[in-house]
Amino acid sequence: MADVINDPETKQRKSGVVYIQTVPPMFTVSKLREVLSTYAEIGRLYLQAEKHKSKGGKRRKRYTEGWVEFKSKSEAKRTAAMLNGNPVGGKRRSPAYDTLWSMKYLSGFKWVHLMEQLTYERRVEEQRMRAEISQAKRQAEHFAEQVEKGAKIRRLEEKVLKKGGLWEHYQRQIRQRQVLKETKSKKSKQLGSSEQFLHMIFDAKEDQPDGNAG
Repeated sequence: MADVINDPETKQRKSGVVYIQTVPPMFTVSKLREVLSTYAEIGRLYLQAEKHKSKGGKRRKRYTEGWVEFKSKSEAKRTAAMLNGNPVGGKRRSPAYDTLWSMKYLSGFKWVHLMEQLTYERRVEEQRMRAEISQAKRQAEHFAEQVEKGAKIRRLEEKVLKKGGLWEHYQRQIRQRQVLKETKSKKSKQLGSSEQFLHMIFDAKEDQPDGNAG
C-alpha cells in the first residue's frame, strides 16, 4: 500500500489544484503555505510575481496570482469553498487582515498542466525578448552605419571643399588673366583705331588740291 501512495502518478491523480486569483498584500510563498497548511496538507505552490517597469531602488516583491497544490482533491475543494469570499484575518495590523480570499478549485487541472502552461509562456516571453534584442541590434547597427556614412560624407565634403578651394583659386587666376588679355586687346584695338583715324586724316589732307595753284 505504501508503494502505491508513493507512486508519483497516483499522488498526482489524488491531488487537486486551487487557483488564487488575488494574493493577499505582503503575502509571500512561505506565508501563504503557512496559512493554508492550517486547513489542509499542501504540496507545491507557485506565485506569479508582479511585473513592474520602474527602475532603481529595491522594491518588495509583490505577487498577483498563485496556484496551490493540495495533496487531496477533496481537501482542495473544501478549503477553496470555505475560504473564498471570506476575510484573510490574522493580526489586526496586518495589511491583509480585511482582504477577502479569492480562490477557486480547478477541476481536472493538475500541477503538470500548470508547468506546461508556464513553460509555454516562458518560451513565448523568451522569443519576444530575442525578437526585441534582435531588433535593437539591427537598429544599433543601422545607426552605426549611418554614423559611418555621415563620417565618410563629411570627409568627402572636406576633401571636395579643399579641392574646390584650389579650383576656385585657379579659376580666379584664369579670370584675371582673361581680364588682362581683354584689357590689352581693347587697348590695342583702341590704339589701332586711333592710328588708323590719324592716317585717314593725314591721307585726306594730302589728297586735297593746293588752293594757291593757278
